[in-house]
Amino acid sequence: MNSLKSIVVLVAMAFTVNASAQMKIAHINSGELMEQMPQLKKIQDSLERVSNEYQSVLSAIEAEVTQKQKTWTDNPTENKTLLELREKEYQELVSRYQRTQQMAQQDVSKQQEDLLKPLIDDLKSTIISVAKEMGYDYVLDSTDGGGLIYGNPSHDLMVAVKKKMGIK
Repeated sequence: MNSLKSIVVLVAMAFTVNASAQMKIAHINSGELMEQMPQLKKIQDSLERVSNEYQSVLSAIEAEVTQKQKTWTDNPTENKTLLELREKEYQELVSRYQRTQQMAQQDVSKQQEDLLKPLIDDLKSTIISVAKEMGYDYVLDSTDGGGLIYGNPSHDLMVAVKKKMGIK
């Protein structure tokens, strides 16, 4: 009986080793590849222009705050009502600066996402196409923090594991 178990284990191990030996795995540094794509420079230039436009608006608000502070310093007052008005005006300028800064960050991030998505999709599609042509089962991204770019669906265990766990 022990001999039979040993034979079954050996056959299973041989099958596993044989299956693993036939599996082809490749890697690519997609970050390095993307940096070499000419389209990326155009995207970066476009984002820099937008950032510079927002920076001009923010600089104008900063200049306005500086001018107000100079005016208030040159024309001091002890009038409580005027002091409250100045404080309120200052707070409104600060609030406007913060809102503009937040809107700028969101807009630049959104534009970056919108501009990079087609480039990333094209890059991924090309990598998958090359992997399939060359017979690779998996392609790993060797960029720091990268992951799986392509996995041959025939190696996906999801259905079998869900079945074993009784998940539909």
